[in-house]
Amino acid sequence: MAGTTLKRYGLEVAAKTLIGIGLLLLLFSWVAGVYYFGTVGKNTLFIVPLVFTAVSAILLLVIRYRYTLLEKYPYLMNLPSFFHRIKGKDDQSIAFSMIFTVHALVQAFVGLLSLLLTIAIGNSIKASTASPFIYVYIAMALILVVAVLLLYRRIYNKFVK
Repeated sequence: MAGTTLKRYGLEVAAKTLIGIGLLLLLFSWVAGVYYFGTVGKNTLFIVPLVFTAVSAILLLVIRYRYTLLEKYPYLMNLPSFFHRIKGKDDQSIAFSMIFTVHALVQAFVGLLSLLLTIAIGNSIKASTASPFIYVYIAMALILVVAVLLLYRRIYNKFVK
């Protein structure tokens, strides 16, 4: 894979939409942090949106520079093992683009998880009790894992048969 050049495709419409949704959810996470800061006055509420924004920024940089990373630093790309089994450069290019749609889904979930965790912490501080909201958070993380696996399976079934 070292030195491989693929035909460069833009992001799918679904990926662009997911990125927009993820960024909007991150914005709502910051707004929730500001709301709960006004209510309870704890600066620590901003740690969660800050960390998740940094993670989202890294994901967006990887998505933006995906071809450069693949061509110059292929060892940094953690592609599914089936990618190497795809015959033909055009199919590899399309599969490569589809793989980064999955990354866009992860970025959208990062925004959602940031919002959920900020609200859970804010409610816990406000009510001075533990929030049962953490179960929703765990369920969303499990949904993300299942969704990623199903999307990789869809890409596999489309190109490797």
